[in-house]
Amino acid sequence: MSDGKPQVTAHTPGTPGQFSVLATHARDATGAACTAMVVIDAAGNGGYSVAGSLEAQLLIPALLEQVARELRTQLAGSVQ
Repeated sequence: MSDGKPQVTAHTPGTPGQFSVLATHARDATGAACTAMVVIDAAGNGGYSVAGSLEAQLLIPALLEQVARELRTQLAGSVQ
């Protein structure tokens, strides 16, 4: 975080990421077609892993955009 901006650790789709085991466990434990795990540390840096078929992963961007919109709305009402 040398430039003061949070960094996101990404990985190439289809390769193991730092949290792949946890994402796979969550998928298996819930019976979901796909899980996406997002982790943010105390410094604001993030990482993510996705576990699921390519077909299910293709749904994630639109879902995350919807979550981001809803979260922004919720947070705007909480931060005065």
